Amino acid sequence: MADLKSIKESLGTGPLGLSPTLRTETRTCSCGKEFTAYIKVEDGKDILDGLAICRSCREEQEYQKYKSERIAELPKLQIQGRDGWKKACNLPALFIKKTFDNFEKKLQLKAYDIMKNYDIKSMASIILLSPNLYGVGKTHLVAALINDLIEKTEPAVFYPGDCSIRWRRCPAYFTSENNLLARIRNTFNSNVPIEDEDYENEEMIYQELIDTPLLIIDDVGKVRPRDYSFLQGVYFRIIDSRYTSQQPIILTTNLSFTELEEHIGGACSDRLREMCGDENFVVMKGKSYRKKSE
Repeated sequence: MADLKSIKESLGTGPLGLSPTLRTETRTCSCGKEFTAYIKVEDGKDILDGLAICRSCREEQEYQKYKSERIAELPKLQIQGRDGWKKACNLPALFIKKTFDNFEKKLQLKAYDIMKNYDIKSMASIILLSPNLYGVGKTHLVAALINDLIEKTEPAVFYPGDCSIRWRRCPAYFTSENNLLARIRNTFNSNVPIEDEDYENEEMIYQELIDTPLLIIDDVGKVRPRDYSFLQGVYFRIIDSRYTSQQPIILTTNLSFTELEEHIGGACSDRLREMCGDENFVVMKGKSYRKKSE
């Protein structure tokens, strides 16, 4: 902001090295407040007129200008943010165009309605089960939910107090059980240097899975290990952390709930029962979509 010192510094010197003089004048700002204006005078004439508004109004004008410039940036930043989220959500390319609009709603009406009307703020968890049935649309529905969240959530948020723009975390993260376990196992034998950008350890993976607003694990039960201690330890770490922090999780599986309980362990299934409630155990029946398209 301009003050007496900066105004003097901006005046420089007049002809023959003679310094111009300043005079002061009391003025009334448009806001009604009186303020002192400093005016450059040379040879008895006003050369540089003083400011027309008070300091408070100048600060407000500058704030509003900067605010408008930052807000004008938002549409471009939202597009950039959503493009980044489409990668960060880890959804396979095959499912990136899956939506609720291109899902055959009438074939899975209950599952469709629950997923279509899902509110991430409710913190509700969901299990989509199709015991011994494949291709009934479970992965399509969770992919549609992720794509819907990305489309409807603003990645960049403007804070008027300091005119800052802050980035939100991607609203959902997708992984299959097989890829999740393989990724964690890979950290045990990784030769990637710690300074490499691809480096990750087991703790980094768990933190990502725990911190994401909505975690989706697809195809639970596809891995049938000889020793279930590792698999169940992974699930307990994830589910217990999300249970205590009240973060939702969605699982899809071809197992019955009894089989799912045996697969992930009793402690995990007890927590899931409470996290889901009776209404969010959704059994999907019907013929395979894939067979219909053959």
